[in-house]
Amino acid sequence: MLKSMSAKITAEYNGERFDVAAAALFEELSRKKIKSIIDAGGAYINKKRVQMAKSVVKNGDKIEVFWEENQISSEKKKEHNQYSLKNTIGTFIDNNTLVFENEDFFIINKPAGIASQATLSSSKDTILHALANFDSSKFDIQNMFLVHRLDKDTSGLMIIAKNQSAQKKFEDLFRDKKIQKTYDALCFYTPKKLEGEINFPIAKDNSRKNCYFAITNPNSKNKDAKSSETNYIVKKSYKNCDVSLISCLPKTGRTHQIRVHLSAIGCPLLGDKTYSQNIYGHKYAQFALRHMLHASNLSFELNNEKFEFHSSLPEDFQRIIKIFEDVK
Repeated sequence: MLKSMSAKITAEYNGERFDVAAAALFEELSRKKIKSIIDAGGAYINKKRVQMAKSVVKNGDKIEVFWEENQISSEKKKEHNQYSLKNTIGTFIDNNTLVFENEDFFIINKPAGIASQATLSSSKDTILHALANFDSSKFDIQNMFLVHRLDKDTSGLMIIAKNQSAQKKFEDLFRDKKIQKTYDALCFYTPKKLEGEINFPIAKDNSRKNCYFAITNPNSKNKDAKSSETNYIVKKSYKNCDVSLISCLPKTGRTHQIRVHLSAIGCPLLGDKTYSQNIYGHKYAQFALRHMLHASNLSFELNNEKFEFHSSLPEDFQRIIKIFEDVK
């Protein structure tokens, strides 16, 4: 059952951190639990989602929290910790991670929670390091080359080249749009059209770090926007839950493309704290612990040989879908 609490910030808490003010105003909630609600996407200031516990509240602000009863259980905490790398990066990988290999490339099933490439804050918590930590005899960090990337919390199929020659061939295939990828996405709501094409250009959002937005106004003069195209098909609509399972086929490869495009048509991903800002008070707004996007199919032709790969939905996807299916 969805529970909620709301309050108006008084002068006493003007300039205070959100978690401190909320804990004082909502006596039954500890700061620790409020932090968990924030992490799950269920906290709001003036109907705008709170991203961090240290967000500042002002006199007159309306704050609200939504959470599923028993949501912050020990099982959920354990699952949430799965998506924090800490010092256990090698434990993300198991014998099912490797889908295929030949002399030129690996196909792997990347778990959610591992970055594809290094960042300024973390240079070694990447999928390549995770593979090498799991089995350095098979996965030599010096002889693995990324040819594309998945967002940290996106799971599913990835190509990793074993040599620079193969890397160049794959880069050419991607450039020439000769690699087909399909993603499964769990989304809020259902598109008006059950099958269609989203072709809004995408531009960088300079007001937010590492964020992008869709140009929905055809008269926009944004010179930095890049043409983008995503085809989609609604596989299943869970009408009693206001969520849907959508298959997405990106025709271009812009950063965050599927996430931005789905958000632009009013169907952001469950668990996407960046692009689901307008999901307010939805029963399942805080249900997923990561954005629910999975790279499920991959096909291409290399050296005159055709390759097709499929990855089944991971456990967290299946568990959430089962809950939706059981709602009458």
